[in-house]
Amino acid sequence: MAKPNPLSLAAQVAESLKAPEQPKAAPPPASAPEPAPTKTTREGKRFLGYYVEPLRHEEIKQAALDEGIQIQEVLRQAVDAWMEANGAEAVAAVERRRARKAVRLG
Repeated sequence: MAKPNPLSLAAQVAESLKAPEQPKAAPPPASAPEPAPTKTTREGKRFLGYYVEPLRHEEIKQAALDEGIQIQEVLRQAVDAWMEANGAEAVAAVERRRARKAVRLG
């Protein structure tokens, strides 16, 4: 026997939860245009990630749940702690690499 499609089941549930349609009211008078949506938290940022073993992922996921935060926040805190301990060296290495590149290109 074929498994039921969860999407069709979800659509049926959503349909059954819809409120009965109310008569439409007259549209509100024209007003100032709506402001543009605010930027998302990802705007102007770059993705940084790495692969972990399934067991390690579950550990990180559980730690985030225990703290009431997202996995992304756990990783941000880990990177912040690493930068606190090694940041000066890491920044200096990036600056040296950029200087070498500028000499090669310039």
